[in-house]
Amino acid sequence: MGHNFWKMIRNENDYEMLPVSRQDCRSIRDTQNFTPEGAYTTFRTYDRYKVLNLSQHFSRLEETSSLAGFQISLLRLSLKKRLTEIIDQFDEGELRIRLTVDLTNEIGTIYAAIEKLTIPSLELYQNGIEVISTRMHRENPKAKLNNFLEKADEAKKSAGRDYEEIIMVNEEDEILEGLSSNFYGIQNQKIFTAEKGVLSGTTRNFILKLAEKVAIPVILEPIRLNQIGALDEAFITSTSRSILPICSIDKVKIGSKVPGELTMRLMKSFRLELEFYLEDLRY
Repeated sequence: MGHNFWKMIRNENDYEMLPVSRQDCRSIRDTQNFTPEGAYTTFRTYDRYKVLNLSQHFSRLEETSSLAGFQISLLRLSLKKRLTEIIDQFDEGELRIRLTVDLTNEIGTIYAAIEKLTIPSLELYQNGIEVISTRMHRENPKAKLNNFLEKADEAKKSAGRDYEEIIMVNEEDEILEGLSSNFYGIQNQKIFTAEKGVLSGTTRNFILKLAEKVAIPVILEPIRLNQIGALDEAFITSTSRSILPICSIDKVKIGSKVPGELTMRLMKSFRLELEFYLEDLRY
């Protein structure tokens, strides 16, 4: 088992990698208390060293840093090399990795937190998940800043039970996104998903391409809470979950079959197209 919390200090053309020694950091969530405020991104590996749309993750770190007032240019080849070295220390199996660019103390220093990948059970993909809503939104929805993670943890604690996901709703009762996912509702053979006020996830970008490829119309507008009973299907997407069907929202049943026809079509397309969008950390 490798060390799961690292600090990468930028030199001229490389990152110097140092372990952050914390006995109490056994998971990515544990490392949050010891990571400075900054831009973050989270992804999973495929075949050990491959990442879906890796370049987009790096670009988002730079874009979020810019939105926060800092011009950060990542040393991408060096960063990929260091991540490969970290992965090499772990046993076989897939990993979940979070990168955070320090925008508070040592500007530009990168923190890497790693854990074994855990994905939802096969049963949840077959039967869907129950989700609840909460009135909440990101302060700066186009910037992925880690000060949001504490708010997300508070929302989970106040839910009363361990839901796979909680979806955020604005003051107009529009469904925005999940705490760690993007949300999609399907009605009359069309996908509806919010564009304003949401984080443009890297997996979301992939899903929108897939929808176009399999000829499913996408409407970039949110579903309102009073419309969920009329939905035919619903699902969330994230880097760890891929496409995960929803069976109910706030105890309101979604559709007559889970996963629904269009969700299943997208799930199949995801599996078929995935390999063409994977980027290898070793090259």
